[in-house]
Amino acid sequence: MMKNKVKIYAAALAELIMETKPASQKKIADNFFKLIVKNNYAAKAGEIVALAEDIILKKKGNKKIILQTARKIDGKRVIKSFIKEGDVVESEINPEIIAGIKVIINNEKQLDFSLKNKLDKIF
Repeated sequence: MMKNKVKIYAAALAELIMETKPASQKKIADNFFKLIVKNNYAAKAGEIVALAEDIILKKKGNKKIILQTARKIDGKRVIKSFIKEGDVVESEINPEIIAGIKVIINNEKQLDFSLKNKLDKIF
């Protein structure tokens, strides 16, 4: 039941953000946070916001792209020909991949060009 409430809160937050002018979005977010605190869902705030972000991106036809590398890189520069305006690009350092890059799209699809992945396939 709790997972369904998280989805409901996320859908409501996404709808509010999309319908509100940017100047009013902070006030909406503050009031929304007060609501989830009042209803004892503050611990789930991160999950609600992440899910709301996913909903907004999908409705706008955009993607969330996570680039994992062993060392710091400029993620947007690396994949600039594959992204469009409105896409969210995040870079994460993951020393376990040793070298190469792992691309995660919308937390679903993965392209794994890491040395770790190649070694795992060999052994």
